[in-house]
Amino acid sequence: MLSALFVYGTLQQGHLRSRMWPHPPQSIRKAVARGRLLDLGAYPGLISGDDWVLGELWILAMDHMPKTVEVLDQVEGYDSATDRGLYIRRSLSVWCLESFDQRARLPPTPAYTYLIADEHRIAAARWIEPWIAIGDALAAQWPDALSRVPLRLEDE
Repeated sequence: MLSALFVYGTLQQGHLRSRMWPHPPQSIRKAVARGRLLDLGAYPGLISGDDWVLGELWILAMDHMPKTVEVLDQVEGYDSATDRGLYIRRSLSVWCLESFDQRARLPPTPAYTYLIADEHRIAAARWIEPWIAIGDALAAQWPDALSRVPLRLEDE
């Protein structure tokens, strides 16, 4: 089991679902991963792709990971027994921003993330184009100027 999670939406610090983490992290660092970021209305979704996506890398104590993954699987609508749900949990490579410019020399951190799996939502989603400068590249970030950010769960 990995001890890191990459989050890019409502689970980030200061967002709607940031209070749902069952354990505090050892650290939270700004980070990027490869993918394509989608605006699904009140929250984002990540799918495979070649864009850089800006988010947070949450590092947790290894003994906190089973409960954290269990809780976040519920939050994201993922059933690990069937490997199905609104989102699916997968591992990916993540680069912390402080090492991003040196990514050729520093290895990425493996982390879990949640990819949107609902084909109907993917088809109806708006692509968030990369717009944030990170080193010599651009990264997509949610929310952008067109995103609707809910303040309450009832508003989703």
